[in-house]
Amino acid sequence: MNDNTTLSDSPSFESFDDDSTGYDPTTGTFHRQFDADSDTIIGAIVESVGAVTNCDPTTMTALYETIDPEALATLVRSNRDRPIEVSFSYEGCQVSVSNRGTVVVEPPER
Repeated sequence: MNDNTTLSDSPSFESFDDDSTGYDPTTGTFHRQFDADSDTIIGAIVESVGAVTNCDPTTMTALYETIDPEALATLVRSNRDRPIEVSFSYEGCQVSVSNRGTVVVEPPER
């Protein structure tokens, strides 16, 4: 196997750069942007983790069994002078959500 080989079970994220969402090969994490709508925040988390783990989001554990989605959305949408970042484990991934409108997913260790 060489450095140009792509694994067939790799998540479907594009390469990450400063202006987009996708995979950051430097950190091995997956990034996604969202707007302030709480449904968008929750959807971004569930869809990102589903893509990283190659799981259908409808078959994954409900997010509310891990973290209170309404409280998370309220905290992330709050207007604060300082950056806020909330991290938690979900479906074996480490997930970080910030009030800057980003979701970062660290895949489970293999």
